[in-house]
Amino acid sequence: MSIGNIAKMFDLPVAELQRESIKNFLEKKLLETKSELFALANKYGVKSVREFEKLAEKGKIRENAETRDDFFQIDYLQTQEERIKKALISLQE
Repeated sequence: MSIGNIAKMFDLPVAELQRESIKNFLEKKLLETKSELFALANKYGVKSVREFEKLAEKGKIRENAETRDDFFQIDYLQTQEERIKKALISLQE
């Protein structure tokens, strides 16, 4: 079924259906990203990459392959979270 047909079913303009679909997709991705970030942050008791770095510098987090991978994953997830938030804001403009 095409997006045009679905829009007709709900008596919506195609552009509105597309915008709402993108918004819902981004909100779902944001929730997934925050959930992953929360799980990793809890693992180390941190809220950001900076906190992670500080704990590692103080020797409170052992540096090994797993912690390096987690560090880069936290960094990636924080970047992804910001990108998604910007995209959601741009949809409201």
